[in-house]
Amino acid sequence: MKLSNGGRILYLVVGALVISLMAVGLAGCGGDDRTITVGSSTFSEPWILAEVAAILLEDAGFEVEHIRGFQGAALQHSAMIGGELDIYVSWTGTQFTGILEMEVTEEWRDRDRVYDYVYEQFNDRYDQTWSPTLGFNNTYILAVRRSFAEEHNLETSSDLRELAPDLVIGMDPTFPERIGDGYSDMLEHYDFEFAEGASMEYGLMYRAVAEGDVDVAVAYSTDGRIITMDLQILEDDLGFFPPYDGALVIDNETLEEHPEIMDILAPMWGAFDEDVMGELNARVDVHEEEYDDVARDFVEEMGWID
Repeated sequence: MKLSNGGRILYLVVGALVISLMAVGLAGCGGDDRTITVGSSTFSEPWILAEVAAILLEDAGFEVEHIRGFQGAALQHSAMIGGELDIYVSWTGTQFTGILEMEVTEEWRDRDRVYDYVYEQFNDRYDQTWSPTLGFNNTYILAVRRSFAEEHNLETSSDLRELAPDLVIGMDPTFPERIGDGYSDMLEHYDFEFAEGASMEYGLMYRAVAEGDVDVAVAYSTDGRIITMDLQILEDDLGFFPPYDGALVIDNETLEEHPEIMDILAPMWGAFDEDVMGELNARVDVHEEEYDDVARDFVEEMGWID
């Protein structure tokens, strides 16, 4: 059969369209091309952990986008509910007192009990799964200069009680506002009466205590600057601060689509104690290395990827 010029053109156009549709169909048969989106907040620890998760997922064949800079746990939680995140880094105590609005009482200072409650509530209320904990408890602690601790024989938080009326304590801007585990409750729990409470940007607080501008800092237990600035952690001997076990929060719909994600990320469970996390944080915060380089070095050193 011979075709006219118009017929040949129509034949070529239809043929090209059929080939294109076949290509799309074949591509769709090759697997799920959906990108897994991992979120982290505004400092080194969640950046590193989220990037470790992203590297493991990418090594398993997923396309991954790591979004940094979420201002607070509530925004990440909202982003996941809105379908913008599949995974994010969080801490049990953060969401216990934040999203779940629980009051920190004596019965809620047990790490396992807090984790179990957060796990159950997030699964039931929000259709989200908390991973097993990553191995570290990044709780608030009180820190002082080592020389100051040696001079006054300080080992526990209670040892500050008699000195407190002459001391200035530094803290981040959110600590005075926290209910249950914040500044006013800490004063009551330990019977402290400091000369002044100074609220300042978190990074500046370490320099302030190291240089003597403040005497005590409300710090994070896994912050690498505690070691590099030669600060001493005081034992929370009266058990005031609740647990803040690090974990990954994963959307259940994402897990239903890709149940293998839990196995892919399983090397992270329990792999980070406070010392390891502090060293990784210090590489970013003190030695100014890039967070993604630190994460990749760690994954390769652990033998999790080739």
